[in-house]
Amino acid sequence: MIERWPINGKGRSRTVAYGGVGGLVWTVANATDFSAGFEEQVRQSLQMLEAHLQEAGSARTHLLSLQVILTDIANRDAFDLQWQAWIGPHPEHWPQRACFQSGLAPGLLIELVVVAAPVSARQKLGS
Repeated sequence: MIERWPINGKGRSRTVAYGGVGGLVWTVANATDFSAGFEEQVRQSLQMLEAHLQEAGSARTHLLSLQVILTDIANRDAFDLQWQAWIGPHPEHWPQRACFQSGLAPGLLIELVVVAAPVSARQKLGS
């Protein structure tokens, strides 16, 4: 079973899930205000990521892989500060992560590309 959450752009989805509880979730998140500074764009991107994960039946504790795309790699340390606060102190929740520099849409300073596992029904119930 494949589920797709569309985006305004043609030819792509913002989130795709495959296989239900035993499957995977792929999503992308970025800022909504391209005129905002870097720290605010990170905050907005993490907020969007959280919403996409919840909508697809996943959570930040179920991230498997994260690709952080920055328009300026010099912002990596600033990203790390917010990332570490957001992901939490427990290594069992930390995904594999890569951070690199690339061009993005004009004004966009960061984009997050994620693969996550869904939260099982048992975990949703707190069992």
